[in-house]
Amino acid sequence: MNTRTLPPTGLSVSSAPSGREPAVQRLDQAPKGHVCTVRHVQADPQVPERARQLEEIGFYPGERVTVMTRGFPGGDPIVVRIGQSTFALRGAEAACVHVEPALQAQ
Repeated sequence: MNTRTLPPTGLSVSSAPSGREPAVQRLDQAPKGHVCTVRHVQADPQVPERARQLEEIGFYPGERVTVMTRGFPGGDPIVVRIGQSTFALRGAEAACVHVEPALQAQ
């Protein structure tokens, strides 16, 4: 399995307050309404251009993303908000984006 980490954007990814690494999960498994932070985009060997396409629409490490809603039935596609843009992603596309829960401002 190939993993492609996109170049840093100048934004940092922080650890959880306890010092433990936050749990990383795929975007297609992220709970609806929770703000997450993009950790990395994994290349899909079946569709090599997918990671680049996700990068072009703003899925960079450190960006905040929220799952807004899921299609019915089956939850595919999912609607996500990243930055000021909203996109509908197929489950296979969202599965390439690995996220962690965003830390809340204190």
